[in-house]
Amino acid sequence: MITARTMENAEHFTHSRTVCGICSGTCGMTITLENGKVLAIEGDRDHPVSAGHICPKGRAVPELLGSPDRLQYPIKKTSSGTWEKISWDEAYSHIVRGLNDIKNSYGSEALAVHVGHAGVGKEFLPYAERFCGLYGTPNFSTCGSHCFESKSMANTVTFGSMPIADFARSKCIVLWGKNPASSAPSLVSEIMSARGAGCRIIVIDPRRTGLAEKADLHLQPRPGTDCALALAFLHVIIAEELYSREFVDRWTVGFDALSRAAASYDPEKVEKITWVPAPKIREAARLYALASPACISVGVAIELNTNGFQAARGIAALQAITGNLDIAGGAVFTDEARLSDLQLTPGAGMRPAIGAVVYPLFYNASKNAQANLYAQAILEEQPYALKGLIVAGSNPVLTWPNAGRVRSALAKLEFLAVIDPFMTATAHLARLVLPCASFLGGHELWDSSHMSLEPRIGIAPKVCSDKELPTNWEIWKEIATRMGYEDFFPWETEEEAINYRLKALKLTFDDLRHMPEGYAYHTWTDKKYETYGFKTASGKVELYSDTLNRLGYDPVPAYHEPAESPVALTGTALEFPLVLTTGARRLEYIHSRFRNLKSLSVRAPGPYIEINPATAEHYGVIDGENVFIESLRGRIAVRAKYTSSILPGVISISHGWDMANANLLTDDEVLDPVTGFPAARSILARIVKE
Repeated sequence: MITARTMENAEHFTHSRTVCGICSGTCGMTITLENGKVLAIEGDRDHPVSAGHICPKGRAVPELLGSPDRLQYPIKKTSSGTWEKISWDEAYSHIVRGLNDIKNSYGSEALAVHVGHAGVGKEFLPYAERFCGLYGTPNFSTCGSHCFESKSMANTVTFGSMPIADFARSKCIVLWGKNPASSAPSLVSEIMSARGAGCRIIVIDPRRTGLAEKADLHLQPRPGTDCALALAFLHVIIAEELYSREFVDRWTVGFDALSRAAASYDPEKVEKITWVPAPKIREAARLYALASPACISVGVAIELNTNGFQAARGIAALQAITGNLDIAGGAVFTDEARLSDLQLTPGAGMRPAIGAVVYPLFYNASKNAQANLYAQAILEEQPYALKGLIVAGSNPVLTWPNAGRVRSALAKLEFLAVIDPFMTATAHLARLVLPCASFLGGHELWDSSHMSLEPRIGIAPKVCSDKELPTNWEIWKEIATRMGYEDFFPWETEEEAINYRLKALKLTFDDLRHMPEGYAYHTWTDKKYETYGFKTASGKVELYSDTLNRLGYDPVPAYHEPAESPVALTGTALEFPLVLTTGARRLEYIHSRFRNLKSLSVRAPGPYIEINPATAEHYGVIDGENVFIESLRGRIAVRAKYTSSILPGVISISHGWDMANANLLTDDEVLDPVTGFPAARSILARIVKE
């Protein structure tokens, strides 16, 4: 242990405070270093958001930094398919040649740039987007193509912005398709503290999670039927007049249309759709409606279905008609820090971003291309051809739907460059791979607006040199400069760039550097709508949306059976009788990252398919045996794991495993009609014995 070191070595120890950059949890860290090397990481008890919490991934950062798998220099694929080490100067020259070749041969729109979850929320992202504007391509995309953006859109259409749940002061918490113990563990203590103060908890999840074990009610719907369940809640609340009549009359439009939409979704009908018993639906709806204030926290599982947007709309309507908006303990509206804008106006004559025509609401909300259509653009050249792609902080081969098609598409590209610390499955297909520093090797801004009623912005400062590798920001700065865009990238250092970003807040890098707890830039007050209205065209909650109606979408929440289900494809279901849900989080991993770290892989070995013993017995599957899981698109080999926690007839597998890639099974052709999100959480599958 560090404390056992001799006193003569004590002078070599330093301690730093920062904020973890692994996920969006905004967890504070205290770091012990010896001669610049990270020795240990603990949770920062003084951090106002995480209050000392740290997950296994955070504790494993020293192992991550010292991993022998980490790339330490750029590599280029030779004509024979082998990899060779090259200098950084050669690497940048290679990128510039590739970018110029694409532009000169096919036009600037033939290039796409994608930033994954490892880059979203990082300070380099808006600079990569700025680069795209200068280069002349509208095809910049992020993991928002299949995460968070759908529910954000649904809430924005309804309320004008996306609220967060105030767990601490709630009387009833609904966790709908969300398991914070795996995805945002710092929230669990807040939820359980509320539970100790008398708050009731409802969990809606096909799997019986740890929080579901502690909940007052656990509803297990068939994956992909969440919108029907939300409409059943609305049916009960409206029919029994449990809604807030005063709020509905003063602050909503379209309540009559919503009532008509919910009228035919009585719990008895919805039981047949969702497999949730009608009495349990009524009990949950009444508990939520009568336990004011109440809040609903929605996970990504809701979004990853062909009707995910409408499900999120239905849940938003529930929060509205019960009057649980912008009140303590309900769904509260906070502000994000308003930083200086880096976006550039698209050039005249530029073709629309891929997906902009098919999914106009998604494009208007995100200003991004829809990455789920990239494979089509590469393989079929529709709506036009993509010939080049730069991927930063993402591993599409393991994390995008229909991975077999994605792999074929990436292999066809004339130019593919990957920026990543490791040789991922996607990097193996690239022409060029550039390693980058970890989050500890550079300066980052963090913002807690997605988690806290008192949102703060702060600096996660550079802690170590991290193998002398450049940060993502430095890489994009150098590419832009070598492409001749230096006038639009005038910042010499990350500190200068952050100073520019902070101008709108009248703050500086040095200001925040001396505020390890961050700067509280917003104080929440309740019922702001009474003064300012809602940020919608009508100034009210739009249960009926004229915007959706004009675009040809359902203007009130409407249930549509998942495109691939036992009901929608009855014939296919005879051959593929099980409902497969993919992507359930493990605390030790995030998407495809960290499976190469021993301390985490020992805690969470895998992969395996979760199956209810009753389902397993029906198909002759023995606990622990190796089986094949097949869908209409592919096959993977996994180990079967019995668990009574999953709904009979449903099987579940996490994603991100190279040796058992769940996305070989998922679909990228039938997508949510509003957002273009894939149906990763509800597809048909079967088990085949070896």
